[in-house]
Amino acid sequence: MRTLSAAEEERARLLHAEAFVFAAHTDFIAGVSEGRSRGEKGVAGRRQLPLLRAGGVKAVCEHVAGDTPYFSTFAFRNIRPLQPTKFALQALDYWYSELEETADWQLVLEAGDFRRAELAGKVAVVFGFEGAMPVDDDLGILRMFHRLGIRSIGLTWNGRNLLGDGVSVGAGGGLTTFGKAAVAELNRLGIVIDVSHMSDEGTRDAIETSAMPIIASHSNARALCAHPRNLTDDLARALAQRGGVIGVHMLNMFISGSNTATLDQLLDHIDHFVRLVGPEHVGLGPDCMEQWPFDVYKTLWTGTEAQSLEFHYPPEFDSLAKCLNITRGLVARGYDDKAARAILGDNLLRVFEHVLGGQA
Repeated sequence: MRTLSAAEEERARLLHAEAFVFAAHTDFIAGVSEGRSRGEKGVAGRRQLPLLRAGGVKAVCEHVAGDTPYFSTFAFRNIRPLQPTKFALQALDYWYSELEETADWQLVLEAGDFRRAELAGKVAVVFGFEGAMPVDDDLGILRMFHRLGIRSIGLTWNGRNLLGDGVSVGAGGGLTTFGKAAVAELNRLGIVIDVSHMSDEGTRDAIETSAMPIIASHSNARALCAHPRNLTDDLARALAQRGGVIGVHMLNMFISGSNTATLDQLLDHIDHFVRLVGPEHVGLGPDCMEQWPFDVYKTLWTGTEAQSLEFHYPPEFDSLAKCLNITRGLVARGYDDKAARAILGDNLLRVFEHVLGGQA
């Protein structure tokens, strides 16, 4: 990224300070679970909040549970089979304790909570699932999780669940009959639907089935990086045509297809989506695994999943504390203030406020 002039730097800093910066995907629960299982309190407040403050982040969509085994590591030290509903309840218990112990978090339960948090100087937290396994086969369980504060659900993780196929299945499957029923109930309840990690067929089904805008919280452009986790242009257009938003991912493998990438290459993905669907449908879904208890995971999973726990990011954007560099990049590439604000968070805020507000 080119060096900004003094005037551009001043503009970028002011723009970033005033923007509603919204990170559409975080996984703080790994550190929260590990810390609280050892008796710590206020874990996210100590480990994550300073990074969010430094980065000017005003809202996060925190994925407290889901399909991935990461969420189940600490409850029983891997001595029981995966119990996604139980682990989801435990994670919510952990996070509600975190909210009680650190006053700087604002749980989002309704549309107005985002702006209430901003006015109070708090970070808005949306509780979500990365994969709907905790719902099992019962929409009554989904309704109960809504009562407990869940406001965003990724329908699948990489594998298959009762709603549909994730991206790694490779069987050409989309949403199941139960998955389509769940989409309708998610719409009715006012829970944002997320299609990152879904198969192409499942993503298409979700877009066509949902009466509400949906998001791909952390997915890049497959046209620039041919990773199956990234969105095709056709799916990006279809999602945008229904009012949805795509959050770009900061992981190198989804930017360049390798362990090395630059901020400029990440900005190329933003540019691509903006040219394709307009700046009104692009956001940020960093999914940065900083402050994760990697050593603990590798000790528990030696010889199995440990090899997958290596995450690489552009050096200019390897922490949520560095979100200002995204704004600098947008300024350097000629985005006006309205478009930059939209990408930094206004677009995601629009979708969440719309869906949580129950607008038809």
